[in-house]
Amino acid sequence: MKQKLNNQGFTLIELLVVLGIIGILAGIVTFAAQNGRVKGRDAKRAADIRQLITGMEQYHIQHGVYPTGTQSVTSFGTQGVIIDKPLALNGTVEALIPAYFPTIPASPQPNDGNCLPAGQLGGNNYWYEAADLGTTYTLTFCLGNGTSDWGAGVRVASPDRVK
Repeated sequence: MKQKLNNQGFTLIELLVVLGIIGILAGIVTFAAQNGRVKGRDAKRAADIRQLITGMEQYHIQHGVYPTGTQSVTSFGTQGVIIDKPLALNGTVEALIPAYFPTIPASPQPNDGNCLPAGQLGGNNYWYEAADLGTTYTLTFCLGNGTSDWGAGVRVASPDRVK
């Protein structure tokens, strides 16, 4: 009499199919997590800019001008920050911390999308410039993928709007 062999186990094809499915799912999860990180960094950048705009407007209401000077706030916040100790029109140092900002925000690392590294205008930093003796300013920053309010790329905030 023939004995029927009872094979218990998986074939090589079945194992490869399962490993392929697991690999595809892992790739999707990794991509989604990375995309979430980029969106989170862009959300922080947008919140930082709104905080800086609010502080500049408060300063303008109290002094009639915006802080003067030009400076970059690097992603590490280590450069000599004009926003930290701007010069008033009479040449005296006007401290903005903590009166107008709790701290000077720093752009999160790493740079995303087409943003250049920190230290360059339009890079992964916030660049403040006052113009016309403090009657207006521009605050340049870069978003990797954009937010619901602002698109990706280099953006410029001014007293009128963000473009």
